[in-house]
Formats: sequence, structure tokens, C-alpha cells
Amino acid sequence: MHDGARYGPRVANLDGEIPLEVLIDGRPCEAECRYRWAAGGRVLTMFTVLPARGVAVELISTYVGHEQTPTVVTHLLLGPVGAPAQIRAEERPRDQLDSVEDPRACAYDHANELVESLRAAGFEVGVRIDGRSFEQLERQE
Repeated sequence: MHDGARYGPRVANLDGEIPLEVLIDGRPCEAECRYRWAAGGRVLTMFTVLPARGVAVELISTYVGHEQTPTVVTHLLLGPVGAPAQIRAEERPRDQLDSVEDPRACAYDHANELVESLRAAGFEVGVRIDGRSFEQLERQE
């Protein structure tokens, strides 16, 4: 069982926001990125919404892990405008992506999935996550 040694129990830190900056085709884009912990810190869900006209995309990523298993990742992409919904799941080795001990890596994975999905749709995109963005996500209780 996860003893909370590194990040503490997730009970009081169930959800929050990860501030990020998104540029689409060189212009700032409104973005909201939130997270939610569940199952005692073994399930981390992040979602990012970009409501910009002509883009309108939502990415939901869920990371399920335990110290005795690989991490299972699911990405659900809604949008951009005119594109069909897509869902993809994969297992990743814990030393690559550990939702229990390294939630920051999951946030970077989520941001990378957003960038790659939008680039595949023909947008030039950049995402900036400041180190301070993780203070609440990694806060020790």
C-alpha cells in the first residue's frame, strides 16, 4: 500500500487547478486545466478545455497506478471542431510514468498529449507549465 511518504495522503487534496499557458498558431488561447485524485491517490484524472472558436477541444487523461503494477493511461480527446472523438489506452512502466509517486510526470504527459493531438489536427501549438503550477498537485499534507 502507498504510505504517503513522498506526497502525503490525498484526502484533503482531492482536486485543483494546474495553471498553464497555451499558444495556438502563435496567439494566447484561453485554457483551463484541472485535476482530481481518487481511490486514495491511485487514480489521477486531468482535463484540459480550450474553448477557443475554431479549436474547441477537451482532453481527459486518467492515470491509474500502484507500486506493484504498471501505470494504465487513458486519453479521451473531444475535438478539435469537426474531428471525431478518440480514446486510447496504454500501459506504461512505473519507472516511466508513476501516478502515485510522480504526478508531475503525469501532468507533463497530459500536456504532451494535448500538443501532439492539436499538431496532428494542423495547429501550431505550445504549452507552458510553470514549476509553481504543481504546488497544489504535489502538496504534502
